[in-house]
Amino acid sequence: MKNYNVATIKNLLLNAKSAFIAVPQLSVDGVAAGLALALLLKKSGRNVKVFCPQKTDANYSKLSGLDLLVNTYNASDLVVSLDYPLDQIEQVSYNDDGGRLNLVVKTKANSPKIENNQILINNDSSIADVCFMLGDESSLGSNSAMTSKGNWVFITPADIQKTWAKATIFDQDAPFSEIFAFLLPMLGLNLDSDAGKNLLIGLRVATQSFSVNVSPETFEAGAVCLRATQPEEEAETATAPSATGVNTTPFEAVERKPSIAPGANKPNPNPVI
Repeated sequence: MKNYNVATIKNLLLNAKSAFIAVPQLSVDGVAAGLALALLLKKSGRNVKVFCPQKTDANYSKLSGLDLLVNTYNASDLVVSLDYPLDQIEQVSYNDDGGRLNLVVKTKANSPKIENNQILINNDSSIADVCFMLGDESSLGSNSAMTSKGNWVFITPADIQKTWAKATIFDQDAPFSEIFAFLLPMLGLNLDSDAGKNLLIGLRVATQSFSVNVSPETFEAGAVCLRATQPEEEAETATAPSATGVNTTPFEAVERKPSIAPGANKPNPNPVI
């Protein structure tokens, strides 16, 4: 079991109501890890966005949370946030009042009034209360300037130091999905079925079905993710060893195997998941 220093990250998350996750380089491993983090942060009541400049294709269709993924970024976006229970909002719309934009928030019947001090306008501060960068931001080009503001956490499998990072998680050569399988529970974000499935897909693609770039912790991460995908009432029996001492729950029960390029011990450049 890996152990990261997460004290600073937990403090950053403590009062954070919004989060931004940047994945500079498109990969199944990076996107899967970013979406797993996003899903659990959203589940905890935070507003979340995942940014990757390259568009995903059908190879990413098995991942959960793709609705949280965007491929455009605008530093001048105006964000209007409401410190108000989302389940009490009936509808959000807008209208054109003589050339003036009106945002209309309709609350449910018998819900309390939205007070002025519950309306937060953000057009000159950081993009979110806490931000995560999965890898080197230099490939973002002009968008790399996003790190100049905000509370950033840098997650990296390479030994790189960033002055803008308030906290850094460095795990040499480990896939992002392996890092996150251990990191997320340490942050109090316990894996659920969707997050576990995403990380399992990322692990499998990054390691060519656990055949390259693996360590004992890689297999342990796979077990953690597989266990998270099991229904609670079945988790104990589904992950219990058989009479031969081997876990009988196949990865194929969660998602399909990747394709391998014919005649080569290399992953297909367009892996099917």
